[in-house]
Amino acid sequence: MLKYETTETTLSITEDDAPVLTCDYSDATNSPFLHPIYTPDGQVVTVDATFGQTYPPGISFSLGTVSGGQYARSVSSRRQLASSDRFSIESTWEDATGLFLVETYRIEVHPQQDKVQIVDIKISLRAPKRSLELTGDVGLGYHAVEMEHRKAVDADTRMGESEVSGKVSAWGTLSGLTTAENTPVGVAIFPHPANGKTTFFAKDVSFGYLFAEAEPFVVSPVMMRTLKYRILVYAGDLFTVDVSEYYKDYTNA
Repeated sequence: MLKYETTETTLSITEDDAPVLTCDYSDATNSPFLHPIYTPDGQVVTVDATFGQTYPPGISFSLGTVSGGQYARSVSSRRQLASSDRFSIESTWEDATGLFLVETYRIEVHPQQDKVQIVDIKISLRAPKRSLELTGDVGLGYHAVEMEHRKAVDADTRMGESEVSGKVSAWGTLSGLTTAENTPVGVAIFPHPANGKTTFFAKDVSFGYLFAEAEPFVVSPVMMRTLKYRILVYAGDLFTVDVSEYYKDYTNA
């Protein structure tokens, strides 16, 4: 049975008292992020920001560059609403000119399967005052635990950082053997086809990184923009878990 527990800055979900994931919304300069996330056999697959890497922590959404500016921005307010298997966090963003963006981060956690944990993410963006263009590093990223024999693979069977990076594909995954336990794990990012074209980038560093970059888009006061993703967390490798079949299940649902 799925249950949730909240603090002032986190929301955690468990299943039959075993941890599934935690959403952290403590940073007023960034969107909420998911860390830690666990495989069904209890392996942690994400890292936080304490290692000094330049990548965002856990599984997180990046707003990229807003209307051509890299000006200072922060969250003026956050509110959350939760039930046992899903929750939402609404962040109101402001800059020197005042309120400019409302971001709603919705998460649905599916019951664990034998080797797989599925998490659905929906990001809704609304510009209450003026139209905004989001460009550059806008999309969903995965900051992975330290792995040996990492493999970044996309839906077109390209493998490796140099092959995957900069290519448009339906999905991408990063898997390998955890350094601490020598256990095969992986995480796949499934952008919904309604998002438009997605370009994947992979970094084969000590702690791996996978990013699903969306095409630039405009958010206006009269039209909300929504991006949908499914995260597949799996215990195993690409020989034992058929990632493509799980993507088909997502897009055919």
